[in-house]
Amino acid sequence: SEEVKMINEVIKILYDYTDVKEIKETSMLEADLGLSSLDVVSIVTEFEDTFHIEIPDRDIGKFIRVKDIIEYLEAKV
Repeated sequence: SEEVKMINEVIKILYDYTDVKEIKETSMLEADLGLSSLDVVSIVTEFEDTFHIEIPDRDIGKFIRVKDIIEYLEAKV
């Protein structure tokens, strides 16, 4: 389904930025994946390119867990 494709794409992008073995929807970007706020900004840029959307800076702070990103993207795409 489209949703599964999106989740896989999001997780694939996140794997480029972290060394953790397993990324789950409940994974916290900073605490579990060890991402810095700079990493998150770079990742958001990749999401924008991949999904052809614009993510305003004020929305980046809403991304605490992987699930937050997925829900946000589903609402926008």
